[in-house]
Amino acid sequence: MMDARAAEPRNHDDAGSRAGSATPFDDLGLTVGSGEPLAAHTWLGVGGPARYFCEPVDEEALAKLVRRCHELSVPVRVIGGGSNVLVPDGGVAGLVVRLSAPAFCRIEVDAAGPTGRVDAGAGAKLVHVVAAAVQAGLAGIETLVAVPGTIGGALLGNAGGRGGDIGDRVRRVTVMLPDGTIEDRTGSRLAFGSRWSNLDDGIVVACRLELEVESPQQLTKRMQKQWIVERAEQPSGSRSVALMFKDPLGATAESIIAQAGCRGVRVGGATVHSAHANYVAVQPGSSSNDVRGLIEMVRGQVRQRLGVELTPQIEPW
Repeated sequence: MMDARAAEPRNHDDAGSRAGSATPFDDLGLTVGSGEPLAAHTWLGVGGPARYFCEPVDEEALAKLVRRCHELSVPVRVIGGGSNVLVPDGGVAGLVVRLSAPAFCRIEVDAAGPTGRVDAGAGAKLVHVVAAAVQAGLAGIETLVAVPGTIGGALLGNAGGRGGDIGDRVRRVTVMLPDGTIEDRTGSRLAFGSRWSNLDDGIVVACRLELEVESPQQLTKRMQKQWIVERAEQPSGSRSVALMFKDPLGATAESIIAQAGCRGVRVGGATVHSAHANYVAVQPGSSSNDVRGLIEMVRGQVRQRLGVELTPQIEPW
């Protein structure tokens, strides 16, 4: 994903510009808004506006946007499900893109061979891709059923569960580079680690997953069991909570946070969930700074009391 900390954009209006005002994209024939509130696009519901915001209809439209941003040094961000994003209260400079159009949300399943495959657009929800694979009798990603967000976000962060990571199943990723060109990456050009991938130098557009053929009935039972187990370990409700930290090697972040005495710790309207200590719960009226402050407080207390350095799961923009 292209870095939003790139050079400040040149020759265009301020971050506080209103929707409908002039933008550097007006001659492209695309609908680009100004001052789009990003809180509505994230699970935590906090943070300020995007200077520019667009939901392109297809790859051609996306390429036009990316090329123009490249020409003008306008930083680009892509927002998916928004489950692990922390938007600053002051908003985001540059262009924020959401790949929500049908062209980016397609899911195509082929279970005709000894192994099957799923081709999915970056904007497709991961849970929909999992369900489509299971229905077709393709195994390998059913344990990811409770992971929120889109395929694009899952690839960037190498989403995983008890049954393995999505990177284990990836055979091809289509990426749009900063100059708007498209390339397919396979084999040694793909690298996945613990909640990490090497796909952050462009915009993930689509991917191909390779899966095993198995009984749809058995897969459905396994998927449902996984869903129940995962939901039991998460706070009730799907919004206004977010996972704070990645699990360190050999332990869980939740157990470490609890051991450090951080259950129920609060900063403003952001609180460490008392029953699920690795989740931050956000109250109405909370700010992004509250969440950021809470994460740093917990991180510091864990470091001081246990000598453990936790890595945030939430990506600060």
